Parts: sequence; structure tokens; C-alpha cells
Amino acid sequence: MVKLNYKDSKIVYLIKKYSKKKKLKVLDIGAAKASIKSFLPKKIEYTSLDIDPKYNPDIICDLNNKFPIKNEEYDFVVCSEVLEHTLYPKKIVSEIKRILKKDGKIIISLPNEYNFYLRLKFLLGKQGNDALPFREDLWMNHIHRPKVKDIINFCRNNFKIKEIFYSWESFSEKKSREFLDKFIRKLFLPLSKELFSRNVIVFGEK
Repeated sequence: MVKLNYKDSKIVYLIKKYSKKKKLKVLDIGAAKASIKSFLPKKIEYTSLDIDPKYNPDIICDLNNKFPIKNEEYDFVVCSEVLEHTLYPKKIVSEIKRILKKDGKIIISLPNEYNFYLRLKFLLGKQGNDALPFREDLWMNHIHRPKVKDIINFCRNNFKIKEIFYSWESFSEKKSREFLDKFIRKLFLPLSKELFSRNVIVFGEK
């Protein structure tokens, strides 16, 4: 059985919370395998958007261009772990606001590039696949490397923030890693969000 990670479970929770009273049209930007789709209520009209055709998205789009979507089309837009890969994040958020309905909701998730694990890797001189230099497929790299305050300020300057969630996860299905993730979220995350959150999930409205 497929399990959602902590971040995606929060995204699904928020969509379900606001879909109780009406049918929603949801756009998932950078959806890749569309992992949240099967966890959403059937009444939700889900649309996936991605740059990579191998995922067979409903809409293929390079986010550096205008979205092929009409104004005020969607009730909910999810943009999870995407903006750090793009050249012009502010321009993309402007497009998101354009395609959102008047009372539309938005979820943006971004990695905290200053958590203690990445600081340790940098100290040891290790690079991840998303930080390799001189690669031609630049969109696979993390072009922007924000810390927690940067993420919150960026979102606050572009839309109304309603809730913020902080996540730590090692992106592994091993039970030992799941136990460690829960331990860090419960014990260390409350002490320092700057050090012990790998992702910041911001929920807001247009």
C-alpha cells in the first residue's frame, strides 16, 4: 500500500478540509507521479501539471512561460517542492494568483536549505544530485536555496498566509528512518525550526 510522506499528508489534509462543502478544482504544479491524487475525495477535480512528459501530466508546461490556463480557473493550487527549481518564482506565483478564483487557496512547500543535515553535508564537502554544477538540465537543480525566514517572507509578500507547517523527513520508507523522523519532529523541531525542518509548508489564499 502506498503511503504519503508527512508533507504530502498535510497537503491532502488541507484540501480535504476545504472540500467538505463544495466540489473543488485542484491544480497540482510539478505533480510528477501525482502522489496525492489517489488520496483525494472523488468529488475533487484533480489536474496535474509538469514539465516532464514521462509522468504523463494533464498539462505539460515550462513554468518560465505563461500557463496555458484561463483566468480564475481553479479553487486550489498546490506547488510543492517546485519553486526552488525555477528561475523566476515571483512570476510563477503571479501566474498562480491569475488562475486562482477570487477566494482561491494556495499551498506552497519549499525546502529549508539551512537544516542541520545539509549544513553537515556542506561541511563535509558532499553534494546532492540537486546541487551538481554545470549541468544542462538546470531545472533539476535547486537554483534557490532559502532558509525558513526567506520562505515565509516570500509567501507573505505574495499572498495571505493562513497556516504554516514544518516538516522533517528523510524521504526513506525504512521503518528505522520513519521512527527517527518522528523523534526529530517531536523533540527537536519545536526547539529550532531553522535547524530541524527540511520543508516549510505554507497555506494561504489569494
